Amino acid sequence: MCLRFIKALILLFFCSIAFSHEYVFIPYHWRLHTGDVLELHLFVADGFNVQLERPLQKEMTNRFELITSDGNQDLLTSQSEGAFPIYNYPINFKGQGLLHLERSASKIILQNEKFAEYLKEDHMKYIHPDYKNHSEQSERYLRYIKSLVQSDPIARDTTYRTIVGQRFEIILLNDPYKLKIGQRIHAQIWFDHKPMKNKTVTIRQRTGGLASTHQFSTTDSSGICSFLINHKGDWFIHATHMIPCPDQQDALWESHWASYSFGIGF
Repeated sequence: MCLRFIKALILLFFCSIAFSHEYVFIPYHWRLHTGDVLELHLFVADGFNVQLERPLQKEMTNRFELITSDGNQDLLTSQSEGAFPIYNYPINFKGQGLLHLERSASKIILQNEKFAEYLKEDHMKYIHPDYKNHSEQSERYLRYIKSLVQSDPIARDTTYRTIVGQRFEIILLNDPYKLKIGQRIHAQIWFDHKPMKNKTVTIRQRTGGLASTHQFSTTDSSGICSFLINHKGDWFIHATHMIPCPDQQDALWESHWASYSFGIGF
């Protein structure tokens, strides 16, 4: 791995904070050519403040695929347990590559005060816990992660807007690799395979070693949100949605976390 990239990871690690919980794919290069190595990292982070990097954990992974104009490739069966970075192979496709991963449920228990902070931070004011009868809140959570890389371009490539069937899914509505500074990127948020209205969505941006920035948007009646592209660099959209856990014996709450990363201006 390039020394510059290692130094950047070290810097981000020491910038991490307590509420570090998003999962995001970041490749070493967003734009590649056939034969180049696609080096993909799975980070646990708060924005671009990295807490740790995850290897491939097959027991915790329901799906891991690469989608191109040529079709789908199952990476979960072709990859080795513990692969680190999570994907590191030469690419053999032209056009866009959409990588997506779905992690199975994990569980956590938070004291009421911490849970209230968490709901505020992740824009989930629609959740009303019973703090009087519960001194703590149990939760199970699932992750849905996407990333789009660009190999040698091909005409009429719509891989970026592929619906992969995640329960909580971010779908891009325009091609980030054709966007210019000053334009807007549009995305649609789905839950249970339907567009989701009134959902607060965040986009985060980082250029090199500069401080990252973020924007918020709320989905309209069609589940669509949009953001201004104001810098080149690394970008990702993310959102969280919580519901009462269907199995109250397992946990009180069930949360769903989605992210979609891409590069601008490379």
